[in-house]
Amino acid sequence: MGRDACWESVTFLNYTLSSYRDATLGAEVFGAEERQRMLDFSYRHWREHSPYLKGYLALTLHRAGRGAEAQQVWASVMDAAKSAPDQGTFWAPEDRGWLWYNDTIETHAFAIRALLELAPKDPQLEGLVLWLLLNKQLNHWKSTRATAEAIYALAHYFKQRGQLGQAEAAQVTIGARTQRFDFPAERYTGGGNQLVVPGAQLDGKTMARVKVTQESRGLMLATATWHFSTERLPQQERGDLLAVSRRYFRRDSQGREATLKPLGPGAQLSVGDEVEVQLSLRAKHPLEYVHLRDPRAAGLEPVSSVSQHRWDLGLCWYEEIRDSGTNFFFEALPQGEYTFKYRLRVATAGTFRVGPATVQPLYAPEHAAYSSGVVLGVAAR
Repeated sequence: MGRDACWESVTFLNYTLSSYRDATLGAEVFGAEERQRMLDFSYRHWREHSPYLKGYLALTLHRAGRGAEAQQVWASVMDAAKSAPDQGTFWAPEDRGWLWYNDTIETHAFAIRALLELAPKDPQLEGLVLWLLLNKQLNHWKSTRATAEAIYALAHYFKQRGQLGQAEAAQVTIGARTQRFDFPAERYTGGGNQLVVPGAQLDGKTMARVKVTQESRGLMLATATWHFSTERLPQQERGDLLAVSRRYFRRDSQGREATLKPLGPGAQLSVGDEVEVQLSLRAKHPLEYVHLRDPRAAGLEPVSSVSQHRWDLGLCWYEEIRDSGTNFFFEALPQGEYTFKYRLRVATAGTFRVGPATVQPLYAPEHAAYSSGVVLGVAAR
């Protein structure tokens, strides 16, 4: 402290000491006066702390009876949070997340514990829990420390809400069909908790809406999926957590310059034209192990036939060129919007139907999305 440095370690040490129920523990090493100096030193640098360390500092201040300062520090953390009905409450990814006091999952889990102590009735608590559960569905946590912190935070939350070890139930209604699902607290009921409506019994007028009624307290995740086959091309893109759109452009070269002309409905191409395909991929939540597939019209051939890893837009992916289309494999897909481009050469005259581009997380396939379909006309020269 004499060199006005290492406030991260001082903050963490003081938080650890404040967590002991027996205040005499550690007193022979750090007395009350020294603890107070440490706290003053950390508070003097609170604006330079990461969100994780601000949580440590806020709880230490709260336990030391300095509630106003604790609320000031913690308010700066929550002011940067975003909330969405289907995503919960979350923050932008940490800068230099590999640092121990910057880990996104640990920070998020600790925020739950901090709010439980500082403001247990805060309405954002449920949103924090929702985001953490959704993140576990779509990603794997990088360390046992992060997993332990998340489980510890969730256990504290459910205990405080009276939901720990409680039976849960839900009722699902599709048209005239209703089914109840019970989830006993003492045993796992398996992965077959689903209501399946065979195709022959589907009625589009009455079964287009699925209603899930929760009969117990707490959070419950439910998904509804249609499995269908049709000769009709989708007229518009569909997606929720993920979304993908596709556009075609004719690429006209003039010397070293090239211009892109959008291909709208009914546009005609000629054999030999160069076409640029642009795929816009949007993700509301960070995901891992995602597959984006774009089918290719039968009369078009790829300009490049080399499959390889690529790096752009802050992403790394493997781009695979196949006879029927192009595949994009992402090990990690951060939240945001990204555009991918590749080129095709028109090789055959005719009218070609192109199925939709599809995107799907490999370990959460229910969050799939697709673009609209398209018909390409090619005239012979």
